[in-house]
Amino acid sequence: MRISRQNSSRGFTLVELMAALFVGLIILASATYLFSQALKASFVISQRAEMQQNGRAAVGLTSKDISLAGSGIPVGGVQLPTATGTNSKYGCDQVQCYVAGPTPAGIAFPTNHLYGVIPSPGIGLPTSVGGTNTDIITVVYSDNTYALNLYKVTAFGPNGVSISLIPPNPQPVPAVPPLLDPAYGIKVGDLILLSNNKGSAIGEVTGIPDNNTINFADLDPLRINQSGAATGNIKAILVPANPLGTGTTATRILAITYYVDVPPGSDGIRYTADDPPTRLMRQVNGQPPVPVAENIADLQFTYDIFDETTGTATANLADAGMSSGKSPNQIRKVNIVSMTARSGTKGTQGFQAVDLATSVSVRDMSFRDRYQ
Repeated sequence: MRISRQNSSRGFTLVELMAALFVGLIILASATYLFSQALKASFVISQRAEMQQNGRAAVGLTSKDISLAGSGIPVGGVQLPTATGTNSKYGCDQVQCYVAGPTPAGIAFPTNHLYGVIPSPGIGLPTSVGGTNTDIITVVYSDNTYALNLYKVTAFGPNGVSISLIPPNPQPVPAVPPLLDPAYGIKVGDLILLSNNKGSAIGEVTGIPDNNTINFADLDPLRINQSGAATGNIKAILVPANPLGTGTTATRILAITYYVDVPPGSDGIRYTADDPPTRLMRQVNGQPPVPVAENIADLQFTYDIFDETTGTATANLADAGMSSGKSPNQIRKVNIVSMTARSGTKGTQGFQAVDLATSVSVRDMSFRDRYQ
């Protein structure tokens, strides 16, 4: 018996082919969607990481400086030169000023006095057109990285325009670097606190001609050196030189100003599309400011004060009560009400932002040595 075999040459029908193609397209579309979602999630995570890193850096450094405010300076601060018609100021380096408006000219110290904390509410630049003005804050404390106080002040120049010093002998371990040491030494623009039995005064360094002399010439950028002032200058605490020195202690202090910079782009106009990111700036004494963190979009402070005369405490004052006659010496806590960190790039859903806030106790502003 013979069996015949039939070979089928039948292929896919058009309906089957269309169905397979449809299923394939669904799978491909799903894979593409999942891939795009993964890319979007990765971009969002990258945005958040950058934003949080900037925010942590900004809040961390600002809080550290605020916590040291008032350390190593006289209780109540230091009086600056008065009755000259020229106020001492901050927010400037040896070339220009950086704070107080679109054409910055620096900010005058309140009542010509250097305090541990100096509020400057609402005089910083807004970060957008029509936005709220940002705040500026300045904190002051003694520098503990360079032991200038171990030098002995041996003489004052005429009218206090310079001081002469000799290094400690014997030298401590580790040794105190010389005045002209490039890493730790004194630099033009530094602020030096001089204290003796006649009081305290501050000078801005205008020159260090050698390792034994610091100059405080008039017309310094911060207008702190005013030898013609009746009070509040170095001349007011002059003491005669003697073989044992003047009994004067010299200490480098740090007057640190934080503000938000809104740099213009290549067109020279702020708030246009070519502007670089806004950034939080930190300026020390009369030195050039340096950026702390980029994409900081807001900076607002309030202050808690305590009036020892009346025994009353008041919280959350934007100007620490200065407009009602209170003094920055009464500040006991600084509240960072808003430090907004924003993502550096714009995603499909816009920029991301996180608003950081904290409170910092200013311990040295309330310290009183009961045993003096």
